[in-house]
Amino acid sequence: MQEIFSFLFETRTGLAVLFFGGIVIAALAAFVLEKRTNKMYVDRGPKKDGEDDGLFGGLF
Repeated sequence: MQEIFSFLFETRTGLAVLFFGGIVIAALAAFVLEKRTNKMYVDRGPKKDGEDDGLFGGLF
């Protein structure tokens, strides 16, 4: 176990593995959460006249 921690935290290759592994885990989590959010909030189609764009709707 000591060899694994030594590799991960004391070598450049180990730090690269931690870095890119973190990116992959974050991307997978974002993908799963996006799928869940997409199911929860279904697209209701185009906006009707008079619907508000929200707090920053006129700025962008």
